Amino acid sequence: MSKTKLMAVETKRRPLLLSRRFAPLYILFEAGTFNDNALKNALIALITYVALINPAFEFLPGLPEAIKVPVASLIFTGPFLIFCAIAGQIADKVDRGVIFRWIKRAEVLIMLLAGLGFLLQNITILAITLAMMGTQSAFFAPTKNAVMPQWLDSDELIRGNALLSGTQFAILLLGTIIGTLLATTQPMILAALLFGLAIIGWLAAEACPPAAAPNPNLKVDYNPVTAIWNVVKKIFEHPEVLRPWLGIAWFYGLSTIFLTAFPNFIARVMGYDATVFMLIMASSTIAIFIGSILTMVIGNMKIWGPEAIRLVTLGIVGVTISALLIYLLPIPVFDGEIGKGTYQDFLSHPNTPAFLGAVAASSIFNGMFVVPLQAMAQRRAHPRIRAQLMSAGSVLYNTAVNLLTFGLIGMAALAMPPKAPFLMIVIGSACVSAYALYRTFHLTRQTKAYIKDK
Repeated sequence: MSKTKLMAVETKRRPLLLSRRFAPLYILFEAGTFNDNALKNALIALITYVALINPAFEFLPGLPEAIKVPVASLIFTGPFLIFCAIAGQIADKVDRGVIFRWIKRAEVLIMLLAGLGFLLQNITILAITLAMMGTQSAFFAPTKNAVMPQWLDSDELIRGNALLSGTQFAILLLGTIIGTLLATTQPMILAALLFGLAIIGWLAAEACPPAAAPNPNLKVDYNPVTAIWNVVKKIFEHPEVLRPWLGIAWFYGLSTIFLTAFPNFIARVMGYDATVFMLIMASSTIAIFIGSILTMVIGNMKIWGPEAIRLVTLGIVGVTISALLIYLLPIPVFDGEIGKGTYQDFLSHPNTPAFLGAVAASSIFNGMFVVPLQAMAQRRAHPRIRAQLMSAGSVLYNTAVNLLTFGLIGMAALAMPPKAPFLMIVIGSACVSAYALYRTFHLTRQTKAYIKDK
């Protein structure tokens, strides 16, 4: 290996997707990503569409319909936030390969329970399984981020993160579509698919190499409140790790703005139906995949400087310019009845190419922005507390997502212009760009030392 690291796994370097150091992690991560997203969107589809014709899927009766979907999403994200800091401590105390195996064994049982929920048409059981998947994801995220510098060489981290992230976004889109369609038409086929992928993820976890615990004597704090406080305090004591995580938090935040603002913007302002939303989301997802894979190919080039800091800067500046174009360019508005325009109408509009091109460009640059940051945070964290710092990063980006979501709610309450969310992206990205440019031209000696032979 190019550098001796605490807990390093001595394995011969092979292409990542053919290597035991990475291939099992890749398989179990993508299988789990599909199951998380498919189950979440299946539940949302059941409570929004199927419940109208089948009372068995009535969810939280008495609550306004506009609140039910956010509550369903919170069922998944809530446990993630609660348990993430505890999971980070455990991932520093216990062999991470063992943690992966227990996580995926648990997922098999969770998917069996989900199948029972589909069979009995019991929305409560499905909501419980979604909460359990959120908890399982809380244990997976910091473990995955902590183990990658343990299994991969420093110069492989960008490629590894690019492969995971690029495929993840494609899988997220696939999970959304399949979960929604099968939940409303063939729920038992969906249950079988989820269970099958859980089995595949479990088998992949069993093939993972050992990843010795860096801090086996660590005393775990099982109080969620103090655990979160302590890991967040810890990451602020390590600004070299905090900085990339703040960038990652902005990535997830601006992604949330897009996902939250676009459905209503497309329907109410542009005048198109859900097919156009799916088309735009598909274009954006494919573009992020392209950006991630492009980063995998060029990310380790010396022109980008230590840790590809200049590539991060190029990415966020590109996001800023693309978002500004989305804000300034004339949008393709359907001339007929609001919400009735089809994807054919959208594609035939003269303003569509520029609008869709700006959306795709922002997504490509987004992929180029986030992937090096993920590798940067993993590489910089001290091995003995790496998982705890990674869990603190997860807390930061979940907080950013929630704050920006409330910001969008506030904008709607104040009846601000429909393009205001895109202006929020421009302003936020411009601030991040300014700092990234400053860091590009003011590299510290410590920054230059993170990667050897750069």
